[in-house]
Amino acid sequence: MAAGRRVQDIADSIKARINAIDPEAVAKSMMAGIETATSARWEAAVARAAALPDGIRPEKLNALSASFARELAAVGAAAGMAAATPLVGTGATLMAATVELSWFTARAGDLILTIAALHGRPTPTVDERKAWVMAVLIFGSTARQGLTGVANELGAGLSDVNPSKLSIATLRAANNMMSRLVVRRYGTRRGAIALGTALPLGIGAVVGAGANYVAISRLARQADLFFSRLPYSSIDATSTELKP
Repeated sequence: MAAGRRVQDIADSIKARINAIDPEAVAKSMMAGIETATSARWEAAVARAAALPDGIRPEKLNALSASFARELAAVGAAAGMAAATPLVGTGATLMAATVELSWFTARAGDLILTIAALHGRPTPTVDERKAWVMAVLIFGSTARQGLTGVANELGAGLSDVNPSKLSIATLRAANNMMSRLVVRRYGTRRGAIALGTALPLGIGAVVGAGANYVAISRLARQADLFFSRLPYSSIDATSTELKP
């Protein structure tokens, strides 16, 4: 009887949190995280990559991934602990989950940019950084093909992301398109995790920690694959802009 009541309490909590979600707030939270990482943290990413222990790139990548995974697991657990407190209501736990979502997205961006620096990328523009981060967040292991596909939807006609054919204007248009995809694709995945983090009875802390650890580890592998296959630069400031 007690076990059945506990399951019902969890189900009721999930339903209440689903009904309380503000999609616009979630979207703003994710985009704020991306803006934070890409607008002002490239130098920090370069310094972080340079400070990694000596070794070949896979060893450095493993060290970087492990460090970020531990950090974000702790953040996810902390967000989940709020829901374990009986005095904290649904609104407060959802606010904590939204803040955690923004923080996770920003740190995911930091991880992706650090891996870009680890691959020896030259100093990129903010637009290029955004394209890198959003492509990996949205498309994962198929980020290179996904970015090419977005450019082709804008009329680029590429077989791959070709530096000589992708202008800054086209890249910015691609970023605008991907900003909408981020909410629908990446946002759906992370929103589900954020919702799980908000579960009561201490369950949210377990969900938040485990989900964040796995997500960061997977993201590191996907970003490494993306930069190992992406042409050295994805923009060319002197290329001819595509007709709208």
